[in-house]
Amino acid sequence: MGQETKKTTGKDEKVSALSQAKEQLQQQKVELQAAVSAVEKAEGARDIFLANMSHELRTPINTILGLNELIIRESQEEAIKEYARDIRQAGNILLTLVSDILDFSKLEADKLQLNEGIYDVSSLLNDLINSISLQLRRKKLDLQLNIAQDIPYKLQGDEIHIRQIISNLLSNAVKYTQKGRVTLYFAWKDVAEDEIELDVIVKDTGIGIKDEDIPKLFKAFQRMDSTVRNKDDRTGLGLAITKGLVEKMGGELNVQSVYGKGSAFSFKIRQKVVDRAPLGDFEKQYRESLRSIEDYHEKFIAPMGRILIVDDNSMNLAVAQGLLKGTRLQIDVASSGEECLELIKRKTYHVICMDHMMPVMDGVQTLHAIRGLEGNPSRDIPVIALTANAVAGARELYLKEGFQDYLTKPIDADKFENMLIEYLPSNVVYLTHNMDINDAYEEEEAGNELSIRESQLYLMGFNLRNGLKYMGGDKVLYGKVLHDFHSILQEKEEALKDFLNKGDMPGYTIIVHSLKGNARNVGADDLADEAFELEKMAKAGQLEDVTVRSPILFSMMNNMRNSLKVYLDNEEKQEVKKETQEQPEMEKITEDDWRKALQELADRLDDFDGDTASAKIRELKWYDRPESDKKMLRLCEKAVKDFAYDIALEVVNAVL
Repeated sequence: MGQETKKTTGKDEKVSALSQAKEQLQQQKVELQAAVSAVEKAEGARDIFLANMSHELRTPINTILGLNELIIRESQEEAIKEYARDIRQAGNILLTLVSDILDFSKLEADKLQLNEGIYDVSSLLNDLINSISLQLRRKKLDLQLNIAQDIPYKLQGDEIHIRQIISNLLSNAVKYTQKGRVTLYFAWKDVAEDEIELDVIVKDTGIGIKDEDIPKLFKAFQRMDSTVRNKDDRTGLGLAITKGLVEKMGGELNVQSVYGKGSAFSFKIRQKVVDRAPLGDFEKQYRESLRSIEDYHEKFIAPMGRILIVDDNSMNLAVAQGLLKGTRLQIDVASSGEECLELIKRKTYHVICMDHMMPVMDGVQTLHAIRGLEGNPSRDIPVIALTANAVAGARELYLKEGFQDYLTKPIDADKFENMLIEYLPSNVVYLTHNMDINDAYEEEEAGNELSIRESQLYLMGFNLRNGLKYMGGDKVLYGKVLHDFHSILQEKEEALKDFLNKGDMPGYTIIVHSLKGNARNVGADDLADEAFELEKMAKAGQLEDVTVRSPILFSMMNNMRNSLKVYLDNEEKQEVKKETQEQPEMEKITEDDWRKALQELADRLDDFDGDTASAKIRELKWYDRPESDKKMLRLCEKAVKDFAYDIALEVVNAVL
């Protein structure tokens, strides 16, 4: 009996132990599942954080670099352009740092994905060389290209990350080379019927690397010999990321270096062949086509093209508009998804460019709302994502959501224009490289008129050709600026006299400096030169000299103001005469539509939106209307030119 009790007790203890073990295992399983879930949530939060950080950091950088690009294009003063180039270089370094941190985080978490696509080898090489051309010029280094002429010109692979790899290597080569040259080699060999092995080498004649430092090269946050490299190193992430990207593509990054003589970095990766047509002599092609951004010229004009840019950041809107100024596109802007939807219900566009991260209704939600507009002609138009979200996988996200294309900020003007050429209707796009013959005929027809105007303006002290050059050849814009210049001459003369009477040289300097710039813009070179001389005297505090010389300037301003008034009045009469002469058949418009159009014009005037109002007036002038309406439009147009929006609004409201 005692033995049976003992056996039963032992059995119960085993069952109890097994039961406890099972419960513990079950508890551990629950805890493990909770831990896995927490990790997955953390990783998801981490990805969202990275995307948000990319946007928040790149958005202000985009604004700075975009506006800075406009300064480089439009400034006539070399000192200012030089400062702007420094800003561009510093901004690009900052962008690189942001991208490095994001990419390193992705590589560390094994989240970075390769995005394969078809690319043009020539385009890749152009982008790479353009990215370092300024640094090369500043350091007076030679760039040697050794590109295999028979390499297939169209490949398939992750072009974005290939460009990043080579760009990092080229930037390092330039950074650590004080004299001599940087050489880029591109070679290849077949490894399969539709696949090649791409062999890339970046070589420099720089400071080289000590043998003991080579193992540190590819470790994150490691620096080389501080006596040589510390002043240039930043995060120490560049080569670590480069190595990670090469390995992600199935290659290996190698380095050979002789301390004091230079280094060579190389890697080999496989790429699929899309077209075996040979690249040809790339170096010759590049030297012929290389054009710096200071010599920018738009690739196309599209006066009848209509696009809508949507962004909640007003500075981003200004940048995008400025970059497209030379294309003559009709550009509307919206600062929210809701405003975008309201606009496309009233107007039709050829392309919409949309930011992603906007409050209330973001870009993706707005796109879905557009696609859901039954019967609206804008429902199916191309929508391009313009966004600061540059993390891996972003492109696929936008394409999956229904965007036609994707462009990262800061906006590359060249890529932006190429994208618009692709998505705008071909019948509204005129490529500038195809316009030489047409321009020649147009100039021949306008030659007599131009020479007459040139002679008249020359006698008044204006160099018409210089003025047109500053206006990008836009005669309409030049006429408007000339009109504005006439309106400010008396105001500036009175201000200068007032400061002179008070002996206020700082105040005088500000006004005469402004006058110098205004005069230079319209080609009034003699007046600008005289203003410049007085500016130097005023800056130096030479009150007596300024007092003696100022009457010469005032006389020039007075004569120019009087003669310019006669000229502008005559131009206006000629314009009225031209409008009353035989015109092509005018369009008909119903009274209801006419009143709606006038109300839209009144709304624009009420918002002080002069550019849109002027465009609306030009549109309305083509309708077949009574002489009273035509006169009303002429009065309204003149008031808008004088920035008298309140008067223009009264003129329009009088007939509403």
